[in-house]
Amino acid sequence: MLTEFCLLAALTLNDDEREVLRDKINNWAECFLPKLKRESTREEQCRLVASVERHKFREDEVAYSWIFFKFVEDEGFLFDDEKKQLLDEFKATSFQKKILCENPSLSDVLISRSGIKEENGEWRLDNVLKEKIISEGGEAIVFSEKFGQIEVAVRLQIFDPFLFTKQFDAGQIKWKTHLISDFETATNGKNRMDCAPVAPIHENIIRNFANIEIFEAGDEEEEDCLGWITIMEKCDGNLREKLKSGDPSLRERKKIASGILAGFEYLEDIGIEHRDRKLANFLLIGDVVKISDFGLVTEQTDRKSYRKLGYARRGSKYKKEAALCKLKSLT
Repeated sequence: MLTEFCLLAALTLNDDEREVLRDKINNWAECFLPKLKRESTREEQCRLVASVERHKFREDEVAYSWIFFKFVEDEGFLFDDEKKQLLDEFKATSFQKKILCENPSLSDVLISRSGIKEENGEWRLDNVLKEKIISEGGEAIVFSEKFGQIEVAVRLQIFDPFLFTKQFDAGQIKWKTHLISDFETATNGKNRMDCAPVAPIHENIIRNFANIEIFEAGDEEEEDCLGWITIMEKCDGNLREKLKSGDPSLRERKKIASGILAGFEYLEDIGIEHRDRKLANFLLIGDVVKISDFGLVTEQTDRKSYRKLGYARRGSKYKKEAALCKLKSLT
């Protein structure tokens, strides 16, 4: 008989199988989360700026033009670079209210978008986890893990600077687990702006088997995701390493190039634009290429399912390429 974790990669499960698998992953997460410890050199103001960057505004274009913001009670206000023109106003999320309640000096004062300091904090992991590290970047760290007999990669992505620090540890969060079998395959069509429960599923796109959305414990509406733990395909390496260490045959090169093109065309068809196209983000399983790293994408749909499975981020800036590029230059 298959173990519950053997269901991880299945695209279709019945309700009972899904809930059994979800329970297993939640049990694993309960043991895994307390092991995650890190330090941050950023301050509460940085958290507030980052939370505004994650916001969905009434007009997505505002995500590019705003430079300053201010919170007055439960209302947020966005201003231009001269601090004069009011560009938009929005309701504070429960997470923003919590920050403002604990730090009254951040209320009723103009704060610059460029107020996010460079992060120089480090992970404080035990030796067992350190040995499992596959890669580590600015916002994400990837571990090797085994679920039953299935070897996978576990990507941990941080959206809130204090997540898993002493100020904001595993005891102050909650999470929600989504499985690939919760969704159908996203396809091209006139109705891609619908709210259908679909996800990017394609031979040349890295497959996220499950994604755990992390929220502050008091976020009853689950309106502000603070991080992801994504269980995904484990690959053999990336294209940069392959080209550096060897000389792929013409047949291999053609297949890899065709796969990259097919993957990007599929993403474009379903409303996702990948904005971090570099060799290290093209992973390989045998001679099959997989487009990975969805930290910098813009998506033109309103499908929450893309976010739930870890392929797109919440916020107006992830609707506009110019806003995403501006954020990258500021940080």
